[in-house]
Amino acid sequence: MAREEEMIEKRKEFFDRHAQHWDDRLQYEKKFSQLLEIVKGFELQEGYWVLDVGTGTGVLLPLLREVIGMKGKLFGMDFSFNMLDQAKKRRNAEEGVLINAGIGAIPIRSDRFDRVTCFSAFPHFPDKSRALLEMVRVLKSGGKLFIAHLHSVEEINQLHQGIGGPIVHDLLPHTERIRNLMRDSGLYEVSVINQPGKFLAKGKKI
Repeated sequence: MAREEEMIEKRKEFFDRHAQHWDDRLQYEKKFSQLLEIVKGFELQEGYWVLDVGTGTGVLLPLLREVIGMKGKLFGMDFSFNMLDQAKKRRNAEEGVLINAGIGAIPIRSDRFDRVTCFSAFPHFPDKSRALLEMVRVLKSGGKLFIAHLHSVEEINQLHQGIGGPIVHDLLPHTERIRNLMRDSGLYEVSVINQPGKFLAKGKKI
């Protein structure tokens, strides 16, 4: 447990340190159409309750809000305070409630959300089984969980290994492994798309 906590703290320091220039580093402004395509894949409807786990600078929040409308409830959660500070500065306050918390214990009651989304964050969760159980816990019955990236498993893992430091071992599980993890967490109708430039895994809560 002490080792896991140390790893989490090192990751948090990494993201806090890079938060101010994160959007520029990832060139999100040039990837608007790709981000829009990701959000379309989340099968959203107006009025939905949505939790965006690992929201970072909140890059998806305005796109999510546009679909669910003001009748929907939108929450963005991240363990990096500096990332959320950037989200607060760069996004409209009406786009969502920001929560500074780790994935190990989501500070929200069970059975609340129609959708839980996790964009470009899942590899950074040290205990992926526990993370999935928590995300499934806060889903309503019939709600869906989506894990998404703008890269394939192979591309993501190569990128993180190239960056090194505290995220060198933050790898996205390969397709069969992530299917099994999602099923073990209580999801069914699990499907995974893994192709160059896109990763999308989804499952439905019973």
